[in-house]
Amino acid sequence: MHVLPIERQQTMKKHTDLQKLIHELAEVKREYYRLAFDEEHPMKLGEPATLKQIAKLEQRLGKPLPPSYRDFLELHNGWEHFDGDLNLLSVNDQDSDWVKEWLKMLAMAFEEVGEENPFDKGAIPVMLGEGEHRFLILDPRTVRPDGEMDFVKYTFAEAEDQFEDFTSFLRYDLEVEHQLIEKEKKGTPDEDEEDED
Repeated sequence: MHVLPIERQQTMKKHTDLQKLIHELAEVKREYYRLAFDEEHPMKLGEPATLKQIAKLEQRLGKPLPPSYRDFLELHNGWEHFDGDLNLLSVNDQDSDWVKEWLKMLAMAFEEVGEENPFDKGAIPVMLGEGEHRFLILDPRTVRPDGEMDFVKYTFAEAEDQFEDFTSFLRYDLEVEHQLIEKEKKGTPDEDEEDED
C-alpha cells in the first residue's frame, strides 16, 4: 500500500475543506439570487490555475502567494460574478485592459481623498468589477511567518474590512449571504407600502 507524504495529505485535506466552503458559498449565492431576483445566478468558477500562472502572479507580488489564496487558485482560477458584477480575478485578469484602467481610476480616487494607494505599495487586486466601487486587495506588506497576508476590502478609497487570510474572507461572505437570505425570507416592505406611511 502506497502512503502519501504528510505534506501532500495535508494539502489534499485543505483543498477538500476549501472546496466544500466554495460549494456551500456558491449554493447560498444561487439561493439568494433566486429569492431576490427570481432567476439563476450567472456565476462561473474558473478552472484550476496552472503552476505557470501562479508563478507569474507570485512574480508580480514579489513573494509567494499566501497559502489560502494559492489553494483557491489551485482549485479555481477566478470566479466570475462572485458578487453581482464583482469578480474574484483570475491570474489572466490581472493583465487585462479593464483591470489596468480600473486601477488607474482607483489611483485617482486615493489621491483625491488623500489616502495611501495600496497598489503603489505592492498590493494586487483580488476582487474587482467594472463600474463597482467595492474591491478586495491582497496586501503583501502584512506577510506573517505562516505566509498568510491580509486581504482588505475597500469601498471607494476607504478600507472597510480586513481578513487574516482568503478563507476568512470567503467565510465572511458566506455569513453575509445567509443574512441576505434571511432578510429575503422575512420579506421587505415594497416601496409603495413605504410611501403610504
